Amino acid sequence: MLSTLGNCGTCAHCDHSRPTMCRDTFGHRPTPFSLDGVTHYAFANVSSFAEPTVVKATQAVPIPKEVPLASVCLIGCGVLTGAGAVFNRARVEAGERTVVVGVGGIGLNAIQALRLVGADPIVAVEANPDKEALARQFGATHFVDASEGNAVEAVQDLTGGGADWAFECVGSKAAMEQALAYLDWSGSLVILGVTPAGTAVEFFPEAIYLDKSILGCRYGASRPQRDIPRYAEIYLSGRFMLDELITEIYPMDEIQTVFEDMEAGRLARGVLDFGVE
Repeated sequence: MLSTLGNCGTCAHCDHSRPTMCRDTFGHRPTPFSLDGVTHYAFANVSSFAEPTVVKATQAVPIPKEVPLASVCLIGCGVLTGAGAVFNRARVEAGERTVVVGVGGIGLNAIQALRLVGADPIVAVEANPDKEALARQFGATHFVDASEGNAVEAVQDLTGGGADWAFECVGSKAAMEQALAYLDWSGSLVILGVTPAGTAVEFFPEAIYLDKSILGCRYGASRPQRDIPRYAEIYLSGRFMLDELITEIYPMDEIQTVFEDMEAGRLARGVLDFGVE
């Protein structure tokens, strides 16, 4: 399967097992395609909507043949990002109090990674109450409907004064700013969501005086050549949910429907089937 991380494999960061920090992944997008003599970029370094594609060798990761492609394809982005934030960036320990903001493809993988490490409680915060059952299926111990009541008070109550870790998986300015209030003293906020370019996130300095931290996290601080096979093996052992992430599989000619369903919040993940072997 393919990773979107087009790292070089030879720089100091790659050599120290930090491929997400490889400078080649920033602004060095390949142009392997042309149409009518005009060169075209490879979207996300893989061009996932193209039947044939060209990628770097470091992006092509061998996986067990037993893993169904419709499920394993999800590892390449949402799983690496959400689960990797827990395993690699935060390195959450058993018993730590946690909050995940946003129950989408990234948030669900953060939740199930927290379940695997033994975090407790695991509070899911989501403005769509229809996602409660899915959040609990993946491991959330509590659900807070952000569209009703005071979410900060609810989280503070459920965590006994605040969380040790909060993961923002929405890409919302308001959600990022509010997530700081979910933390207990010395707690850390990990930001995974991507806001529109130029968005400024604001907070009062006193909000972090009590040793609170705000951490960025790119692609789950992942090492795809190590992490992708590991997630596939955990899936085969029955401990990691991939099939359950798929809300629906669409034929390629319904790609516009996928976008519409995604924007309407009807999907955990939609998968496109090219119909080719």
